Amino acid sequence: GGVRPFGCDFEDCGKAFARRSDLVRHARIHTNERPFVCPYPQCQKSFIQRSALTVHIRVHTGERPHSCEVCQRSFSDSSSLARHRRVHTGRRPYVCHAPGCGRDFCRKTTLTKHCKRQHGPDSV
Repeated sequence: GGVRPFGCDFEDCGKAFARRSDLVRHARIHTNERPFVCPYPQCQKSFIQRSALTVHIRVHTGERPHSCEVCQRSFSDSSSLARHRRVHTGRRPYVCHAPGCGRDFCRKTTLTKHCKRQHGPDSV
């Protein structure tokens, strides 16, 4: 990484950023300031970043601008599309490390559920 002159002053954080604007955004994690508020009545959700609000609004509008090139299924955000693509690639990056198991999964949440069910709640 490059020069990061803008350091976070919150106790035990230690993060630093190249731009002051990134530090300001980061500080909201500590202060829980959520200035980007959903404009839909009765929703009351708010966000640290404008981009998160933009993605959230799609819950209300139904917009799904990210499409799978293989099957044309569409998603409201790029991370959901990236996760879906594993269905076609067969990539299963989450492996169970319990002795004698070794099962693998497309999603971390599926691995976590597997571990709790098969190996007990303390295995996670």
